[in-house]
Amino acid sequence: MSIIDEELAKAFLDDPKSVDLSKATEITDGAAELLSKYEGELDLSGLTELSDAAAESLAKHEGKLDLSGLTELSDAAAESLSKHQGDLIIDSFFL
Repeated sequence: MSIIDEELAKAFLDDPKSVDLSKATEITDGAAELLSKYEGELDLSGLTELSDAAAESLAKHEGKLDLSGLTELSDAAAESLSKHQGDLIIDSFFL
């Protein structure tokens, strides 16, 4: 798996144990919006980049959010994620 699209996000929401999101390196904006409503830990540690829109959506997620695999992050995405309520894991490169 390399991308989380809306179909995969819906499969995860239906049965979180059936999909390992941490293996994906990309996520669509629509999938990020769907996953933002999930009430549990989101392990998206395989993602290497995140669009501004996806970051804005994921910032609305209220549980633990692991984005430790990111290799780049725009200022706008960082600002959105700074509003995240809950544990947020981002590689120390960005600290």
